[in-house]
Amino acid sequence: MADFGLSTILALAGTAASAAGTLAAGAASKSAGDFQAAQLEQQAKEEKAAAQREAERATKEKNFVLSRQQAVAGASGLGALDETVQSLAGDIITQGEVNKGMILYGGEERAKGRRAQAAAARMEGKAAQTGSYFGAAGTLMDGVGSFAKDWNPDPYVAPENLIYGP
Repeated sequence: MADFGLSTILALAGTAASAAGTLAAGAASKSAGDFQAAQLEQQAKEEKAAAQREAERATKEKNFVLSRQQAVAGASGLGALDETVQSLAGDIITQGEVNKGMILYGGEERAKGRRAQAAAARMEGKAAQTGSYFGAAGTLMDGVGSFAKDWNPDPYVAPENLIYGP
């Protein structure tokens, strides 16, 4: 039967330290995943805000083109209510709204992509943390198993301390 000497105590302490390190690594991975996810969520908001600013710029550009069209039509002798001028104005308005919609859609899609990346980062961190639980448990079981094997090398033979009777 093995004694509980310094080497046994150090081996058990090493096993516990290794398991604690595995758990700490898992917690750090989860924290890193959460931090990355928060950054990606912020980027999603920025993508959406940038698209809104770009859409506003497109609206101003559309309004400028309409104003310029009216000025040119008036200077050329055509009236603002001329059928051709009105038709062109309708086309400009339609195209301006299409451009604005495409800009907003693109921003929303980029934001969705960032949010999906954030969700993946969170899942990755959580999976690493869960894996660390199993890794730590395995380390502890391995250490305890080694200790038990050294303590009683033949588990099928009863110890000689008469616990089980004469």
